[in-house]
Amino acid sequence: MNRLLLLILCMLTLLPLRADNRNPGDPRTPVTKTEGNWVKPDNDTPVPPNANVITLAEGITYYSADEGIFLSLKEPAGKVKLFSLTGEVVWQGNLVQGRFLIPTRQGIYFLRINNKSYKLIRK
Repeated sequence: MNRLLLLILCMLTLLPLRADNRNPGDPRTPVTKTEGNWVKPDNDTPVPPNANVITLAEGITYYSADEGIFLSLKEPAGKVKLFSLTGEVVWQGNLVQGRFLIPTRQGIYFLRINNKSYKLIRK
């Protein structure tokens, strides 16, 4: 009897959790796949008119803002790493196409995408 009550209590406690571990109020934009292509809905906030957008390579641009560095990719990039001036890895991940925010402080950084490195300045 005690085991049954404990099982019911555990189920009631875990029932509100969702399988994808997301909070129902999660504001993140979903990325969907349609017919072999990854599509990210274009409902991001627009690039501010006073932003100094810098092109690093074909299809890779960035600009700095108060929140950090906004990185725009026209094609999936795979492994992306952001290093500080001292060589410490500040951020790393696998990115698909779209615009991404990497929260950083002011300073000079090195961005490594697909074995190519770029210098970024966060003002």
